Amino acid sequence: MGKCANILVRLIVWACFLTGCTFGSDLENSKDLYLYHTHQRGPRSYVSKDYSSNGLLKGVESGKVFLTPNSTTIVAQIGGTAKLPCVVRKFNNGVVSWIRKNDLPPTILTVGLGTYIADDRFLVEHVRHLQNWGLVIKHVQISDAGTYECQVSLHPTTSIFIDLKVIEAIAEISGAPDLHIRAGSRLRIVCRLRHSTEPPAYVFWYHDHRMINHDPRVRVTIDRSTSILRIEDVDPSFSGNYTCYPANAIPSYVNVHVLNATDEENPAAMMHNDCCNLLFSISATFCLLLIQAAFYVR
Repeated sequence: MGKCANILVRLIVWACFLTGCTFGSDLENSKDLYLYHTHQRGPRSYVSKDYSSNGLLKGVESGKVFLTPNSTTIVAQIGGTAKLPCVVRKFNNGVVSWIRKNDLPPTILTVGLGTYIADDRFLVEHVRHLQNWGLVIKHVQISDAGTYECQVSLHPTTSIFIDLKVIEAIAEISGAPDLHIRAGSRLRIVCRLRHSTEPPAYVFWYHDHRMINHDPRVRVTIDRSTSILRIEDVDPSFSGNYTCYPANAIPSYVNVHVLNATDEENPAAMMHNDCCNLLFSISATFCLLLIQAAFYVR
């Protein structure tokens, strides 16, 4: 009798699956009932009817497919390289695709290892033993910012979303816009990168309009975020505009004034003399006005 009842239940389930009948509010349709029934019988997991705004089925299955957390944010600088991660579990055999969601309609970028659009800045970086299907974007542009979907073609289709934020790196020189040093001393200019997400491929230094990185008396050091220019025993010919020009960053400059080694020509003395000259000029003008007033009174 028990076997007959079990067979009868299965027949009812399959009949409802084909005809679309419902069994109450907890199980929305016959397909849900079938999944629920099979879940009761064995290890198959129940897929909840939780749809995201993009219409793709979401739920506990997503966490079983991806190792990369959903809604991960990646920051890249203009002109640099962005790497969007998408690591899937090894036992999943679905095809991985990348889709740019900001476009209307959304643009398919890659399918498997192939690039689907005519833009060679986009490619898939696949590390097989790690099951990473990362999307690489070279020469990043402001327009690349937005939401990207990594989708696996299982049943049901499952995906995660990666947000790309694009920023602009800038260079800053300590002591800018003017730097005063004595003749015979060492010129040292420090240029720091701000909002940089990767080390610059190069940093060019210019004196006025000429690059000086390889000049005999010039020494340039560079690390991930700082470049330092050093010149020993400078003379007034080294005065002028010095520009720090890193790759993929807004340049910065400083005006260098090399002064003769006398007390009268150091910055403090120059400021004192300027103030005295200004006071003398004001006093002379005031005296002239008094003389003119006295002349008109007569």
